[in-house]
Amino acid sequence: MDKILIVDDDFLVLEHLKNILSSENRNVSFVAKANLALLRIEKEQFDLILLDVNMPDINGLELLKEIRSSEKHKDIPVIMITGNNDTETFVNCFNNGANDYIEKPINSIILNSRINAAIKSRKQIKENLEKTAKISDFKIQLERQKSIQYQLRSLVSRMNPHFIFNILNSIQFHVLENNQNKALEGISGFSKLIRTSLNQSEKDLIFLDEEIDFLTNYLVLEQNRLGEKLQFNLNISDELLEDEIMVPPMIIQPFVENAIVHGISNLKSNGLVNVNFSKTNKHLIVDITDNGIGRAAAELLKKQRKGNKHKSKAQSIIDVRMEMFSQLHENKFSYKINDLEENSESLGTSVVLQIPIDLEA
Repeated sequence: MDKILIVDDDFLVLEHLKNILSSENRNVSFVAKANLALLRIEKEQFDLILLDVNMPDINGLELLKEIRSSEKHKDIPVIMITGNNDTETFVNCFNNGANDYIEKPINSIILNSRINAAIKSRKQIKENLEKTAKISDFKIQLERQKSIQYQLRSLVSRMNPHFIFNILNSIQFHVLENNQNKALEGISGFSKLIRTSLNQSEKDLIFLDEEIDFLTNYLVLEQNRLGEKLQFNLNISDELLEDEIMVPPMIIQPFVENAIVHGISNLKSNGLVNVNFSKTNKHLIVDITDNGIGRAAAELLKKQRKGNKHKSKAQSIIDVRMEMFSQLHENKFSYKINDLEENSESLGTSVVLQIPIDLEA
């Protein structure tokens, strides 16, 4: 039901207008003074105001200016009522923000048609503004997502040189040892890994089985370099692979790299990395466990080895990537590092990674 306020000091006109509008199933209020109208407008919301030009306390045009100067009420449709059939009055009404005008004596059909048109026009404008606001919000959100996606791809590209450097060291080792078979295996695996890495760096998400293939290739290359120092197991059920879960590319490999570089590589032999995959209702759980020397011993060795300033840039970048993915998908990526100990003796390290399973490319 439309709510209309009539502002007119002529009680005969007020009664006439009330009868006309009430028959149209409208909620009609009326006041005889402009100052009272201002009070009512402040307290209540009206769909339209019928305002007489000639008022005793404040001129109707002055009241119209007051209404239009208010941020809260400036959009309320106002139809001026005038007994002055002259061009100057009409021009002043429109110049001060009136939506329409009607002359006395008032014709009920013309009045209702103009009221309907003014209210309908306001509703359409309001709907259009809301649609525009939604489109604007959507565009802002889209630009934000594009920006984050660009930064994510840039971060993956920054990971690649660091990752390539480590693998080339592995191949160089076999070349220096004059082990042609191992060197050729390394070059073959390396070329495959690079192709995959370059392809995936252009994607925001890949299927879990693609990430596992990439991880397997990486581990085979590291095993080729470290020999007896490294054994690995990837444990994932066929059922989990069939779920077609999507993950960010190269999200797991940096954690495995850390386990090898800081833990396993410092052992003489029998190093082991286990990567176990499972899921909850909301997350893919990746548990990366190694039997390396542990974080405390690795940190101590790093301080003792002057000139060895290896720092996992990939790990630093992955922290930023995970935070960005949390923002992009409004879903939390997280990981937790646990030191494995027994009787105060280090047994290695475990990293538990949580990746949301409802990601869409």
